[in-house]
Amino acid sequence: MLNSQHLITFKLLVEQESFTQTARSLGITQPAVSQHIQKLEQELGRVLLIRHGRKIELTVAGKTLYQHAQDLEKEYLDLMTRWPQTA
Repeated sequence: MLNSQHLITFKLLVEQESFTQTARSLGITQPAVSQHIQKLEQELGRVLLIRHGRKIELTVAGKTLYQHAQDLEKEYLDLMTRWPQTA
């Protein structure tokens, strides 16, 4: 089962394009961001990012996962918007 925090870290890293900025945004260390990505790659059995110094490039698997992460976030936000209306 995927760790949701690892997925959140991955999505934010893709959007911010910086391990350091992602760490700051999440209130964790840069090595923790790297560990989240490594664990996510291990969980999925796929390389998600190619690192070019300080730059990152998404692999095909990374692009696919990012799209799914965006979809999940949208569904979650839709649910939270509608949830109060169900009471």
